[in-house]
Amino acid sequence: MASPYTVMWDSTKVANGNHTVTAKVTDSAGDATTSSGVVVNVQNAAAAMMAPKQIFPMPSSTASGVARVNVARESGALSGSVMLSGLTAKSVTLNEGFAGTSGDAVLALAPHSGQAGVWDVPAGAQLTPQQAAALEQGRLYVIATSAAYPNGEVRGQLAPQSIRVTFTALKSTSEAAAALGSGVSAVAATTLDTGAGTLTVHVSSLGVEETTAAAVTSGTAKLAELSRDTIEPGHWSTELARVSAADIESFKTGGWAVSVAAAAAPQGALRARIEPDEATRTE
Repeated sequence: MASPYTVMWDSTKVANGNHTVTAKVTDSAGDATTSSGVVVNVQNAAAAMMAPKQIFPMPSSTASGVARVNVARESGALSGSVMLSGLTAKSVTLNEGFAGTSGDAVLALAPHSGQAGVWDVPAGAQLTPQQAAALEQGRLYVIATSAAYPNGEVRGQLAPQSIRVTFTALKSTSEAAAALGSGVSAVAATTLDTGAGTLTVHVSSLGVEETTAAAVTSGTAKLAELSRDTIEPGHWSTELARVSAADIESFKTGGWAVSVAAAAAPQGALRARIEPDEATRTE
């Protein structure tokens, strides 16, 4: 071998977490030395708990599922499976899109022969570099459709270790309850990347006339102003907004809230505290 010296290490063969890598050199006289250790954080796998609440409007279903995928960082080779309970799926696909959005399918999973409710990533499946980057951002999800729910019965946002995904049901404020009436529903899907320090929020609402503003707050400070979708007036969002380490600590202690204002309630029509304990985690 000639300088510069390199070695390929297949991280998919080790568990997720920190690993210390050293290099040992032996010369022609048999003398050897070992370098100082370099800590490498390995995150090959992403997992998701699949549930109806990750779909809006939420299906009236008690089905559930677990998705687990592994990606080889060098090649993008993809493997993994989905285990479903309480539904007979017509299709299971891996799609691209942040929590709270719908995106195109990246690939279709195949039923596992002889094992009901299990769907496998096809042999030879591979993510493009762009799709692998989307996975790192928490921007890939698995969704299962059924005859009863052709648009999806359960869904799971794949979340690597640094990604926290939370679904929060918003409620009418006491000041707005009379003006809004019944039949109002809204969900905020929050994706926090604690490693990159970015925040993505998608709020979807039904039954609220003329929503005028939406925001995420940390304590009394406004953390992110959301923009209204030009096609879906009840959809407000921000993607990859920068947040500080102090903001992330505030999230962990339950200091974040999301609110939506409407013409009928300009001071705030819908509101909820974002509960950190409900965030999805890699298992």
